[in-house]
Amino acid sequence: MRRGIVLFITLAILLLLSSIIFLFLHQSDLLKKSVRTNIDTIQTNLLLSDMSHFLKVQNFTQEDIFYGSGIPVSLDLGSLSGTITLSSARNRININAYLASIIENQEALQSFLQWMESHHIKEPTLLLALLLDTYDTDLYERQSGSELKNSYPWFQNGSIANQRAMQMILESYQALSGDDNVTLDSWEETFGYEGSLLDLNYATTEQLQLLYPNISPATIATLSAHQTYYSKVDDIPIDEADKATLLEPHFGITPVLETDTIDVRITFNSAQECHGSLGFWMGIKSDKTITHLTLSPITCE
Repeated sequence: MRRGIVLFITLAILLLLSSIIFLFLHQSDLLKKSVRTNIDTIQTNLLLSDMSHFLKVQNFTQEDIFYGSGIPVSLDLGSLSGTITLSSARNRININAYLASIIENQEALQSFLQWMESHHIKEPTLLLALLLDTYDTDLYERQSGSELKNSYPWFQNGSIANQRAMQMILESYQALSGDDNVTLDSWEETFGYEGSLLDLNYATTEQLQLLYPNISPATIATLSAHQTYYSKVDDIPIDEADKATLLEPHFGITPVLETDTIDVRITFNSAQECHGSLGFWMGIKSDKTITHLTLSPITCE
């Protein structure tokens, strides 16, 4: 009996010691990851400072941005490596400006519905109701559940302000409809959340179809091919009738053929087996201000 009690106490002590050792090793691993993450955060801040300084002293031409757009350039910065890509920041249709046109313009509405149909949205009128009920400032529902502020009092009405707002709209649509044919990526390839300008040198086929529902398919194909940079409408080999209205405002968006702001995206890996990404906009004229800074969470293996 006594030997059994001694054995039981011994096993209990061994289990306790094992638990302590496991907890120590686990905390040690977390501490290492925390240290590596902190090191990478410092390196990321230095990277942002260095890259923004480097880019600010460059004199980018419109051709530089166009021909270098979307081409990843490798970075080798010792303990950090990765890629940097540049593009125009005028390469998205402001969803808020477009929604304002949808309220007033039947042609804009039809063009938007056709775009949603091309993305296989199962209940386009419900999704449109969610978008419009976020854009307007009243609390009246166009469809049941479409006024998010009634369910989430903290939700911002009056515009779709950013990526987080759009994500919540899409998630609410999925919950109400059961439709999984919506992703934030597909929307953000076409739409942004501010501004009224779109540089046609960077416009996609879908963006052109949204803005120009009556333009010829040949013109859309020429513009979306992006084989050369166009600085004037007269340089574009398209039908004269299409040229006449190409730079006129369409559905709240003003098409242009130049950009004054670049969109910089950097992805990086570190010697500490961590990785992350950052991005920002930078003016390319006299005022080279850094805005729209985004930084993804740094993760370590």
